[in-house]
Amino acid sequence: MILKKIHLVHFRNYENNTFYFGNGINYIVGRNAQGKTNLIESIYYCSTTKTHRNVEDECLIQKNNEAFKIEASLFKKNHEIEMMCIFSKSGKNLFLYHNPIRKVSDFVGFMNAVIFSPNDMNLFSAQPKVRRKFMDIELSKCSKSYMYKLNEFYHLLKQRNAYLKSEKVDLQYLSILDEKCAQLQSVIIHQRAVFLSELTSVSQKFYEQLSDDQTKFSIVYKTFIEIDDEKSMTLKIMQLYQNNVEKDMLLKTTDKGIHKDDFILMIDDKNAEEFASQGQKRTILLALKIGIVKLIEKIIQDEPILLLDDVFSELDENRRETLLDLLPKNIQIFISTTEKIQKNYNRDFHMIMIENGNEVKEDIYG
Repeated sequence: MILKKIHLVHFRNYENNTFYFGNGINYIVGRNAQGKTNLIESIYYCSTTKTHRNVEDECLIQKNNEAFKIEASLFKKNHEIEMMCIFSKSGKNLFLYHNPIRKVSDFVGFMNAVIFSPNDMNLFSAQPKVRRKFMDIELSKCSKSYMYKLNEFYHLLKQRNAYLKSEKVDLQYLSILDEKCAQLQSVIIHQRAVFLSELTSVSQKFYEQLSDDQTKFSIVYKTFIEIDDEKSMTLKIMQLYQNNVEKDMLLKTTDKGIHKDDFILMIDDKNAEEFASQGQKRTILLALKIGIVKLIEKIIQDEPILLLDDVFSELDENRRETLLDLLPKNIQIFISTTEKIQKNYNRDFHMIMIENGNEVKEDIYG
């Protein structure tokens, strides 16, 4: 998968700009607050229809305007794909080949992008919902069926919670909802467990190569029942719902379920949030992102795009070279940096220099 160009209209600090990209590493170079991260963000938005920053879509609209537009052209398995995202205060509109797409789930996945950004450091200390969101987004890139089942579960959960607020609850009808919820959750738990196990295995290899110590990295999945085969888990969840029905009716919400799942990032079998240094945490995240790239490539048989925002800021020259050497040679990579790159690190590269939301051709960042 190769992103050839992107056109931005009233997106962040971009008025009306078109950028063309190379197949290898694309360095986005500029001083702070010139729009480097905004360009990275626009690419990620085409992948997920969400920003990787913790803001609402409305904040992406350029000041004094009513909407933003992102148009992207990419080649995937020798086919050109035209994508467009338009967001205004009245809603979001998505297009493929200039045709409107009604469901976000039918749009997500045409461009697969994995991002590393300084915001990811919050993954260690954030509430469980942040890690769940991370897990769901990355797993959805590998599996459309996971995305559909997850959406179906949350629709049923919303129904169940609304019904628990009724003045009179029919236990027989509730049990029908419970069975459907249990079946979906057993599948989702199994998919999450397999994904995190495979991600641990792949990422550990990269962590060992990136780190300069002998520590070991792992991921521990935390869910509300013992992991078993899907049929056994379905029965256990239904029994748990039956045992908890009075509590749920009292609370008027569903107390147990995958909507409260979590995972813990570990270093030497200890919680990395408490025992890892800042450098080790950054290395864990980089290893995770490279691991996700390799999993996506393995599962869907297509190369995702890797976005690295401000990845060089805390790396010396040797660590930069080690990182670039580990990055897959067959994928397109975007790296934002404040420094003009003087070495090519034996990689094909294309440089885009940004100043005040515009590409500049003259060498002002030397």
